[in-house]
Amino acid sequence: MKRSLGIWGAIAISASLITGCGDNTDQSDVSSAMVDSVVLPSYSRLSNASQDLNQALQNLVNNPTQSTFDKAKISWRSARKTWEVTETWAYGPAETLDFDPNLDDWPVSTNELAATLDSKSTFTAKTLQNLDTTSRGFHGIEYVLFGRNNNLVEDLSSNELAYLKSAGEDLENNADGLLEAWSGSEGFGSTVVKADPRSAIADILAGMEGCLAEVADGKLGGAFDTNDSGELESTFSGNTGTDIVFNIKGVKTAWEKSKLKEYASSKNNELSSTLSNQIDESLKLANKLPAALNDQLTNESTKETVDKLRTVLTSAAETAVSLASEL
Repeated sequence: MKRSLGIWGAIAISASLITGCGDNTDQSDVSSAMVDSVVLPSYSRLSNASQDLNQALQNLVNNPTQSTFDKAKISWRSARKTWEVTETWAYGPAETLDFDPNLDDWPVSTNELAATLDSKSTFTAKTLQNLDTTSRGFHGIEYVLFGRNNNLVEDLSSNELAYLKSAGEDLENNADGLLEAWSGSEGFGSTVVKADPRSAIADILAGMEGCLAEVADGKLGGAFDTNDSGELESTFSGNTGTDIVFNIKGVKTAWEKSKLKEYASSKNNELSSTLSNQIDESLKLANKLPAALNDQLTNESTKETVDKLRTVLTSAAETAVSLASEL
């Protein structure tokens, strides 16, 4: 479900670019900047933040105090930002090597995870690997840290601590693997993205369109259209609003730091300016959202902001598709 809109966008945009043209040097500038100035720095930050989160979780497991518990929660929120900003370029190895679902599958399979954690069987690293991806990654860890009425460190069971130990290590390993898959002369960045600049531009625009549409229709629409807080991502931590801000920051980063904005402006300045304005407006509106949206589904002021934001996001996604057809 999570990637369906992005995949649709990729197909539509790639098809529209088959007959596209443009200066190859300019296109190469875009593909190179996408790898060197966008993807690799972002995945490096994700790797470092995942290492910090894992360390915080190990500290909690080895010394379960309220202080280490609180620090683990803070570390989760910090690491979460470094992932959410990358969702615009969650293609390539993120999809084909399953790093995306291993890191960020949702919604959480609360039935499976709860049954496993509440079992009389001792939780081990093998137990984690036997769980579905919807019981691991950021959201599995979030469920244990923030959900299950675990307000005090004393509330954590031995199985929950064992889960956090294995899940933290698994998260760090997947973040490291994603960075490695893009890196070096044999990595995806060099062998695929830089090697085919025209397709790289299609993928950037597809990623932008997919992320914009997913936030509008999935992350916000799913909850506000049905008045169901269970549809919100990061619902246990109340981090949904922050997730959305960093999703849109990722779109803006891909658009600007990849030099695609410059390249597109030279081909169709009007559409490029429109897209830039729409991205900026969506970020402005997203920053007005409360971090926790769980109790805001019927709040008229929040609903008004969400409606405006979804409209701008949808328009921006449509502009990205239109711009692709002009390049």
